[in-house]
Amino acid sequence: MEFRTIEPKILYFGTPVALISSLNEDGTTNLAPMSSFWALGWTIVLGLLDETKTAENLERHPECVVNLPSPAMWQAVEKLAPLTGKNPVPDIKAAQFRFEADKFAAAGLSRLPSDTVKPDRAKECPVHMEARVTNISRLTGARLKQVGGGVAAEIEVTAVHVATDYILDDRYVDPNKWSPLLYNFRHYFRLADRELGKTFRAEK
Repeated sequence: MEFRTIEPKILYFGTPVALISSLNEDGTTNLAPMSSFWALGWTIVLGLLDETKTAENLERHPECVVNLPSPAMWQAVEKLAPLTGKNPVPDIKAAQFRFEADKFAAAGLSRLPSDTVKPDRAKECPVHMEARVTNISRLTGARLKQVGGGVAAEIEVTAVHVATDYILDDRYVDPNKWSPLLYNFRHYFRLADRELGKTFRAEK
């Protein structure tokens, strides 16, 4: 292989998409797509730009739901992409985004009450992870500051809900059925259907 030095605008080498539910000031639920998160055990870290309603909401009310859409839901996710729950729309987003109070209706999704937190879940997503925020840290990268800055929100999952079609032996998520929606350099993808192998720690 030969290599060349380049400067991509983003570094999304195939990351899962999530819809984050957070609580607005009036008690309604904001729903926003994101693709900057990772998990370690039952702790998840969310990467959020400063000028988002989600970041604002988590600062004020430290609860959320990480809803994981299936690949078939990519068009619903894309309907949410140009919307913001912030009114007025921040100057840095005004050229591309518009305010929308009811994100669920805009994306054609349904609300489902949560068990351990106040924000609603997105019913059509096969996986819902309710969580509480345990820490929010500033992100200080110079290039990130060029787009307004950001934060890393550390959240602890309090409940996991999975559609029964994806559950194996009442305990496991079946990897042969579940496929996340992936964001690959601003394009939507799904996992290939063929398994390559499994780690030595796999129980199933």
